[in-house]
Amino acid sequence: MAKFNIGQIVVASKDFTSSYHGRIITTGKPYEVLSIGQSTGRVGVRDDRGSKRFFSPDQFMSVEAYELKKAQERLNRFEPGEVIPVPVGSAGEFLYVMDGGGTIHVKPKPKRKTPRSIKIDPADAKKALTKMLKEVYGIDATVEQVIGAMDKSLELVLGA
Repeated sequence: MAKFNIGQIVVASKDFTSSYHGRIITTGKPYEVLSIGQSTGRVGVRDDRGSKRFFSPDQFMSVEAYELKKAQERLNRFEPGEVIPVPVGSAGEFLYVMDGGGTIHVKPKPKRKTPRSIKIDPADAKKALTKMLKEVYGIDATVEQVIGAMDKSLELVLGA
């Protein structure tokens, strides 16, 4: 008994490559069954080049079976409870992650990396250094001037 019927739409379950023509059957692409070999059961379809060729029925599966196989592969890619990294959109501080059409997980947006350098106003730098002097070193003075030294240290000129 044949696996498929004439006129049925089937999907290639794996690529078929000819050494002369290259790939002639593409995985996931639908093909119409044109004929079936009586003794061999081989399936006749038009390949990607338009030629009618006979292939083993193992190269094809029904559309429903292929969709079920793909759905199982999508489910098996992830562990239970794993956040699926398919970002769909974001709002505020949350990133909405979806798989297949239903929202699965909502998690905070990842924080941006800290920049390597920033430009700040010299007055703000002096205020910050004055605050650091009070909190860290216990010195109650204001920073009047910052002088960079050759050894990459900073010399702070203090005021009363």
